[in-house]
Amino acid sequence: MKILTYEDLKVTLLRATDEPAQIVKRAVDITMRLDRSNESASRSLCRFLLDAEHTSLFEHVAYTFLIENVSRSFLAQITRQRMSSFTSASQHYQDYRDYPCVVSKDMRGEQLTYDILDGTYDAYEDLMGDCMDPLMPKEEARQVLPNAAAVNIMWTINARSLALFLRHRLCNRNVAEMKNFAETVLSLVSGHFPELFLWVGPQCSDGSCKQGHLRCKEGKWR
Repeated sequence: MKILTYEDLKVTLLRATDEPAQIVKRAVDITMRLDRSNESASRSLCRFLLDAEHTSLFEHVAYTFLIENVSRSFLAQITRQRMSSFTSASQHYQDYRDYPCVVSKDMRGEQLTYDILDGTYDAYEDLMGDCMDPLMPKEEARQVLPNAAAVNIMWTINARSLALFLRHRLCNRNVAEMKNFAETVLSLVSGHFPELFLWVGPQCSDGSCKQGHLRCKEGKWR
């Protein structure tokens, strides 16, 4: 069984709205009954929209990502982002015997990790049995697969929801796998729509952490 780490994450931006700053500016002009549709939204305008919580205008900008080499526990977390669309590799229809597992660097270095994960995959293989005469169907055998089992995901999300996702998931309180993913996504969308994502970070990035006694020990981002 192959074991990957969080550093093996791969995120590909498959599709993004063309000229996002111009699309947002056009939406602003509609709400204000202006006609400057050839202009683009400036960084200062996007900052104002964020601070004033006039963020519905960002919903006209959308992204589709291919996410590879993440764990099933990651899938359980990311799907809590309600306003987005997901398609993931199916453990119901696919044979998972050849899928790797995804763990932290520290866990990969421990023999106990291999022993436990090998045991779960051995059990899965035993339950699957011979392809012509399986002991149990894939959709039931999958119950013994671990949270570390790798999964690939297609994710579509608008810029408003993505900004909110990043505000939550760039926080130091997140697990390393999720935080690594959030940092990777931010680097991709910042190059596409810097007018907005220049200003996007966790609550501590603008001094407004609301986590109380749950706040991270560092108290700051980066």
